[in-house]
Amino acid sequence: MQIPDALSPGKYRRLKRLSDAADRFSMLAVDQRGSLRRMFAREHGTEPAEVAPDRLQQVKRVVTQAVAPLVSGLLTDPLYGYPASIDVLPASTGVLLSGEQTGYVAAGEDERRTRLLEAWSPRRALRSGGDAIKLLVYHHPDASEETHRHEQEIVASMGEACEEAGMPFILEVVTYPMGEAARTPAVQARRKPELVADAAKTFSDPAYKVDVLKLEFPANLRFVDAYQDAPFGAGEAVYDRKTVEQACERLDRAAGVPWVILSSGVGIDEFIETLKFANDAGASGFLCGRAVWKDIVRYAPNEREMRHFMAEVGTGRVERLLDANESARAWTDHPKYQSRAAPAGTDPFTTG
Repeated sequence: MQIPDALSPGKYRRLKRLSDAADRFSMLAVDQRGSLRRMFAREHGTEPAEVAPDRLQQVKRVVTQAVAPLVSGLLTDPLYGYPASIDVLPASTGVLLSGEQTGYVAAGEDERRTRLLEAWSPRRALRSGGDAIKLLVYHHPDASEETHRHEQEIVASMGEACEEAGMPFILEVVTYPMGEAARTPAVQARRKPELVADAAKTFSDPAYKVDVLKLEFPANLRFVDAYQDAPFGAGEAVYDRKTVEQACERLDRAAGVPWVILSSGVGIDEFIETLKFANDAGASGFLCGRAVWKDIVRYAPNEREMRHFMAEVGTGRVERLLDANESARAWTDHPKYQSRAAPAGTDPFTTG
């Protein structure tokens, strides 16, 4: 039996369900809550708090129905997305459920702290049909000891709970600017490679029991000299293409588990370029959302137009991502999970 030593049979089987036939991750996220409310507010000239829950549910259902059959896994939230979409999720598509509340608690001058969805434990997610838990945490190496302790404790507690339930633990780590970088995007761009590599190294510690890392791109293509003529160019270059390649290679060395790239809300053309860089360096695919479907809010609540947009534009974007994802490394090829036959006489089903 070819089950990696580092995984229980339950985790192994569910990670296989979340990946494609070549063990690459092609996963779409529609778990946004606060950011989706802000998108509606900007588009329709209202306040985020005034966006009704049924508007969120409508978007999540339409997006899920259009793209879930195309991807290996769908990340949704257990409050709005999953209840509204469970009947249109294909049996072949893996389901990840968010484990955090939307947004963050501000601490100190610039620090951010995640809050758990306490009612949604890995065991409850498992009973509800989920295949994995995704937890988002915010990380900055210069944050206070109290903030570091907070993030370490919630990641460790979720990792332990997922281990007990036999649920894969997908950890999303988002870095953020502090000090001068919070006021100057170019300064943050210069620090990005260091910040993302530090996040990967920190949470690859086996104590956290993370199975897959969902990470930011370790650079910002808007500040790369080769992309200044692209529509997303910032008009200021702070590094070259070689520096970006080196940042991705550094990230791959820092990641002690398979990793996938997130889109951070950038447009589809920019995200496809970042995906190519990441996969060439050793990423195992993507888990992105808004790059595919964010324009749908301009058509809401007209469901006919929303479905037309997803059929004509959204699904085409997914197909482009799948083409770019051909170069991703199989998660089973990562040194952490190199499959080895169980020793003779052992029972691989003694754990969850």
